[in-house]
Amino acid sequence: MAQLTDACRWDDPRALQEWFRLSGATDPLRACIGPLPGSGAVIVRWTADRPDTEVRTLVPHPDSYRVAIQLEPVQSEIWKDNAPVWSGVIGANRFRVCMPGAKGRWHRLSGCDIVNIFIPTATVHAMVAASGQDLSTLANNWFAPDRVVMDLTMKLLEADTLAGSWAPQFRDHLTSALVAYLLQQHAQLPAASATGSLAGSRLQKILAYIAERLADEISVVELADACAMSQSHFSREFSKSVGLPPHQYLMKLRLERARETLLDSDARVIDVAMELGFTNASHFARAFARRYGIAPAAFRQLARHAPDDMMAA
Repeated sequence: MAQLTDACRWDDPRALQEWFRLSGATDPLRACIGPLPGSGAVIVRWTADRPDTEVRTLVPHPDSYRVAIQLEPVQSEIWKDNAPVWSGVIGANRFRVCMPGAKGRWHRLSGCDIVNIFIPTATVHAMVAASGQDLSTLANNWFAPDRVVMDLTMKLLEADTLAGSWAPQFRDHLTSALVAYLLQQHAQLPAASATGSLAGSRLQKILAYIAERLADEISVVELADACAMSQSHFSREFSKSVGLPPHQYLMKLRLERARETLLDSDARVIDVAMELGFTNASHFARAFARRYGIAPAAFRQLARHAPDDMMAA
């Protein structure tokens, strides 16, 4: 089996197989496509019916960004620098961007159906250079839901059926579309100085990131990484710019969205709560009452009998 080095080339199938073996893909890969003729991307799908409790090494892939897409739920634990960063179920139809030098360990406590798209750093950096935008590269993220990423991923897998003999070119263009979308939605801004402020495009990017993921448990580490700031510096600057710590701001947005949903729909209170990431109806009711002075069900009942101008406040 080929040895993995600091300059892995995925046009060597033995190196690719070894990377997946170390990562825990002990069964034959379900699909292995590429490298594509233009982008150099490689698409790999692997599935397992059984858990794999052995702790596996997440080996760096310094020449490629890796987009990992979960097609089915998977229960796992993940460590970074010996510190736990994830424990629980990763939902279906979620993805993360893994940086070229990313290291860590993980194990699976369930079966899985995972797609990994390796995109050469040269391909990403060339698109960044051509864009002229104020960003540096893709940013690491943690298992975000995204319908566009899922749609492009499924088309990459189904390209032989969709495009026939043109499948390699079809996949290349889909890869370019995926990179462009990720750069727009998940770009890493240039590193901030130790005294740099959270303002302008950096602030707008992070506020949009939070607003799109209201139901997720977004960590301060994740937000700080997206802004190219240290965790402590990010927390101070966020509070200074927004007037609230990150977790309080997220809760504020959740409750405002919940209020709008209660006013505009007939969804059950429990469904509103779960859709916005609350652990249960009681947690939601307490948080809602603290902010608005009334329980969610009572608020909806009052809203249906109150004049419109009274509920606009």
